[in-house]
Amino acid sequence: MKRYRWIVTMVLALAVLAWGAVSAPAADRKVLIKLSDQVNEQNPHYKSHEFFAKTVAEKSGGSVEVKIFPNSQLGTAREGLEGALTGTIQAVKVTSGELSTYSPKFLVFSLPYIFTNKKEVFAALDGKLGDILKAELEKQGFQLVAFFDTGFRSIFNGKRPIKTVADMKGLKIRVINDPVMIETINTLGALATPLPYGELYTALKQGVVDGAEQPPVALYTMKFYEASKYFSLTNHFYDLNLVVMSKKFFGTLSPAQQKAVLEAGKATEQFERNLWNDHEKDVIGKLQAAGMQVNELDLTPFKQAAAAIVEKNKAKVGPDVVSTALSYAGK
Repeated sequence: MKRYRWIVTMVLALAVLAWGAVSAPAADRKVLIKLSDQVNEQNPHYKSHEFFAKTVAEKSGGSVEVKIFPNSQLGTAREGLEGALTGTIQAVKVTSGELSTYSPKFLVFSLPYIFTNKKEVFAALDGKLGDILKAELEKQGFQLVAFFDTGFRSIFNGKRPIKTVADMKGLKIRVINDPVMIETINTLGALATPLPYGELYTALKQGVVDGAEQPPVALYTMKFYEASKYFSLTNHFYDLNLVVMSKKFFGTLSPAQQKAVLEAGKATEQFERNLWNDHEKDVIGKLQAAGMQVNELDLTPFKQAAAAIVEKNKAKVGPDVVSTALSYAGK
């Protein structure tokens, strides 16, 4: 009888162990995210990518690894978007202008002077406008990871300081291949010249273009001051950058991994805003110390010159998107 009870006890114990082995959650498979960017390692965006990589590794228990590829190692931003859709890479940092080829709604950030300060921008991105853009990304096959601050874009060149709209006339200014950005620069009297970001430094040195329009931090970290002398704070566009991931790839992650990526992305978003703000505070002085002449100017004539572009492109961008963006004025 004792032997029978012992056998029964052992069978029940083995059954419990077997059930536990079957029901215990399996560890998430390890995945690699290749993240492509065009900037170098000195740019705050690179440091933000490092923060994202560390945070997502921690939140995923080490099952998600992010490998960063700066300096256009994996191609241009446009090639990165194509790669994300075809599966050759998993994530890429791009501008809103580059996303406009997939959806015209992203052209809202290409409209001149649509925002006038960062408080308005962040309120919009953290609010209804951000929700609209996230949904639009998903329609196009992408998953938003984070919005990145890059400041307001202004014009630098090697010929003359810009103090009035007339000073823009005839300058060959490199722009992103974005129709509204091109129209804006041309409307202000310059000659908009689309060119990949990775080719800009050489183009400035060789005189292919006279200048470009960049935020102060990007201008400094990419050392464009070595090939240009004048930086005029025209603040004509807010330069929104986004880190996006292939929606298809995102769908292959476990729920826990997806949660880790999204939480890490949100944490990185705030980290990047703070980091960019710290860099922007003193970068103007660094540019001047490097030999650039930096000047502020009255923006009213520039706004007036470009005002018709907003109205002209409202239907193309989407009246709801434009009105939503403008609703954050003064917030």
